[in-house]
Amino acid sequence: MTVEILDVRRSDLRRNTLQNPFWITSGLITPAGDDLATLLFTFPKTAGAYSPGYNPFFIEACVFEVVTLFGGSASITVGTCTLVTDDLTTGDGLTVITADDFHASDDITEATKGYYPSSLTGADSPWTTAQIAGVATFPYYQTPVDGTTPGVYAALTGGPPTLGAARLHLCINEVP
Repeated sequence: MTVEILDVRRSDLRRNTLQNPFWITSGLITPAGDDLATLLFTFPKTAGAYSPGYNPFFIEACVFEVVTLFGGSASITVGTCTLVTDDLTTGDGLTVITADDFHASDDITEATKGYYPSSLTGADSPWTTAQIAGVATFPYYQTPVDGTTPGVYAALTGGPPTLGAARLHLCINEVP
């Protein structure tokens, strides 16, 4: 399924060569992303405007932060996607791999400020299941590529909410 994108990737992400693992933080998810795919991160192999370029890596931790509570009946999931290229133009779309690879809608209380780690039950998200099993499989283990670029996106539905802001924090452990 291909969906329209709202790009909130940060252009100030840098490669961390002195410390591993390290945290990266997305741009804000806001009501402007209602019924769109809010693109949070992309993982190309070669450095570009929104990425320092990456070696293969593990996503060790995934924490969703509600900065400002969402009004209405907002529901947010965080999943994986691919893009034809990391260089987006207006109207580009992304291809959804799994809509809730990192966070299912019941992992997040959108109307309450706070931090929400991905479910630790092992039943809610493919990421949690792979991490608990200790298996180097997607989405726990990521292999950056330049062609069909992998990414992480959020889907905000159930609105339209009138207010709200959130962001995603990922702890990455990059293979040297």
